[in-house]
Amino acid sequence: MFIDKKSPVPVYYQLKNLILKKIKDGEYIAGRLIPSERELGELLNISRMTVRQALNQLVSEGALYREKGRGTFVSEGKLEQRNVMSFSETVRKNGLTPSTQILDFSKEVANEDIKRILDISDRELIYKIKRLRLADNMPIAIEEAFIPEKYCPNLEKFDLKTSLYILLREEYSYAITYIDNTTEAAKPSKEEGTLLDIPLSTPILRVKGISHIEQGVKLFYSRDSYRSDKFSYNVRIYTNKD
Repeated sequence: MFIDKKSPVPVYYQLKNLILKKIKDGEYIAGRLIPSERELGELLNISRMTVRQALNQLVSEGALYREKGRGTFVSEGKLEQRNVMSFSETVRKNGLTPSTQILDFSKEVANEDIKRILDISDRELIYKIKRLRLADNMPIAIEEAFIPEKYCPNLEKFDLKTSLYILLREEYSYAITYIDNTTEAAKPSKEEGTLLDIPLSTPILRVKGISHIEQGVKLFYSRDSYRSDKFSYNVRIYTNKD
């Protein structure tokens, strides 16, 4: 490990990148303890305050985690979802096994918010699906979907523990063309903390999306909560060159 103190790049940022490289190269292994602040400071001849600044950033970004009285450890890698990809696909791509628990399934009259979001009329029925999504039996996400009955009649006869995207494609011949998403960090509710098995101090990612099919039809609205320590959402943005 080498720190260039003459570089315009701040020392703490150099150290942060060195640690990330060691994680990527497999020298620092997930679940294992990394050298202490004192050890890193002495090794690189930098102050403990500078080391702490680098470690604090890596902890806040989820690359490292601390255990009181034990030290700082390398976090397990996050599941990274890219663009329009189902949770099941994302989990399998990372070599894990997806599973699902159905928390709620009902058919009901849409409330005012859902009617407005999906552009449906009064008294139209929607399916409401609430599911807990797991990877190797670890809870990762709480997903809620609101689907107008007119687009997916008899939805109740299908297995809703499978991928919703695959179900919509194979049973109803729908292809999602694009999704309007909003993502924000939030403090989990007590219910979310219990279901996701996280302390209320751990932030979650709230992702809300409207899935569109051809002609701009709003097929369904989703409202999901993901563990920020186990999941990241990657979206490719294209620029308009006109």
